[in-house]
Order: sequence, then structure tokens, then C-alpha cells
Amino acid sequence: MPGERFVYLNGEIIEENNARISPFDRGFLWGDGVYEVTPCFDGKLYRLDDHIDRLYRSLKYVRIEAGISQAEMRQATLATLESNLCRLEEGAMYRVGHWVTRGYDDPSMTAGAAGPASVFIFWRPVNVASFAERYLNGVRLAVTPTRRNPPECIETRAKVTSKMNQILAELDAAASGSLSLMLDVRGNVAENSSANFFMVKDGALWTPHERNILQGVTRIAVFELAARLGIAVEERDITTYDLAQAEEYFITSSAICAMPVREIDSFRPSAPVPGPVTQRLIDAFVEDTGYDFREQVKEKMTEGA
Repeated sequence: MPGERFVYLNGEIIEENNARISPFDRGFLWGDGVYEVTPCFDGKLYRLDDHIDRLYRSLKYVRIEAGISQAEMRQATLATLESNLCRLEEGAMYRVGHWVTRGYDDPSMTAGAAGPASVFIFWRPVNVASFAERYLNGVRLAVTPTRRNPPECIETRAKVTSKMNQILAELDAAASGSLSLMLDVRGNVAENSSANFFMVKDGALWTPHERNILQGVTRIAVFELAARLGIAVEERDITTYDLAQAEEYFITSSAICAMPVREIDSFRPSAPVPGPVTQRLIDAFVEDTGYDFREQVKEKMTEGA
């Protein structure tokens, strides 16, 4: 029966309500940490190794020693999953979080004196009903005044817990009932606050260069699936002029895989939503994950009718 889930915290698997982290942890005080979110479809983890690989690349960049190896992190995740299997709702989607902070903040408040690191692995349900209509009919994006941090300030390829840049963009867009589309400091399209961006032009996928965006695991999955389907992919600068010429748009992230976009400000794609290329990729994700989230979405919409 679904109930309180188990989490992993600093070497122990415990019920989530018993998890305790010091308020002096640098993750809380300074946002000093890195994280990953791995999707779990009906009890099956999707691309776990890719997410853990990126987690450790981020750790290396921010100079945090997790205190456990990649292999141990993977084993801790699988052990926590095993503990949770009887408590996960059948057929449901979950986000599996891997959070690693620099740990307890020394009274000197210097990063080098902090530690040991805090390691937290947890399961949180995805509220499919909250995005069901958007998934079937497309989401609206708004270009935000908040620009994406340039890599000259902090490397965008690292998945860090300091998210104020993306949060402000999220709030910018929410004021018009939209999700965000951030530009880089040169005015080219970057990404959504929590998802990568793609458009379709002449049947090919266009996506921003990875230099100014997060190297999304699901984005890489799109590259692989597109190659399998014979769909060309081009990494390039994308301007608002290009957005006006697009046939399709979609965004990608771990929980949603590929979500169609119906409008960006006043620009609308020329193809129906979802467009034919987007639909082929959604179908490919269903096959790749072994999970038909389209049916889950339709079921949630029926329940809410």
C-alpha cells in the first residue's frame, strides 16, 4: 500500500518524516550544492547512470567531495527503490532526487572548512493531473526579461542548487500564466527554467548550443531517438526571428520527456500541436521508457472531467 516513503540520508535508509538535516547546512544557508532528478516510471528508473554521471561531473566542478563513489551512489539509489516498491503507487510517475551539499557550515563560514557533505536521495510523486491538459494541447511560453546566467559567471552545464536565476524567470512568466523561455545575454534562445528547448524547421530539430544551457539528460535522449528515427538535429543560435518561422516547438525534461508548445508570446507554430515530429518523438519516448505516459495523462483528464 502507498504510504510514507523511504529516503536515503547520509548512509541510512529511513522514513522521510524522520529525515533531519542541520539548519546550518550550507545547502540551506547558501544554496551550496548540486542535484539531479531521475524519473521513475512505474517503479523503473530511467537513465539513472546518465544522471549519476552528470551529478559527479557537477560535484567535481563545485569541488564537493560526496564521501561516496558513483557506484555507491547508484547502489544507495537502488536500495532505496527496493525499500519503496511496496509504497509507490502502481503505474505512477515519481521524481527521484539526488541532492548533495557541502554540509555543515563551519563558524568561519568559509567553504573550505565545511563538511562533511550531506547526501540525500528521495522519491516525490509527479502530479500528472497538474500538466495533463498542457501535455495534450501544448503549453504556452513567454520570453522573460530575466536572462540565463552566462557560463562566464557559473558554468551552465553544472546542475547546481543555486536556482534564483531560473526561479525569477519562472515568476516572470507565471505573471502571464505561462512557462518561461529564457534568452542568453546575447539575446539568443537558451532554455526554460527547468527544461531544454527544441523547435522544428524544415522537418529538422533545432536546439540551442549547449554552451549556454544545462546539458539535459533528456535532451541527449532526444538526440539519440532522433538519430534512430532519421530526424536531423542541429545545435545553433536561435533568435526570436527564428521562433516566428518554426513549424513546431517542444520542451524536454526528466518528468515530461517531451511536452509540446502551442505558443511563444504571440508566435504560433505552423503545424498542429503536437506536430508530426514532436509526436514521433513522444511515441519513441513511450517505447524507450516502457511507460505510456500519454494514457496516464488521458486518464487523469478523464478523472477531472
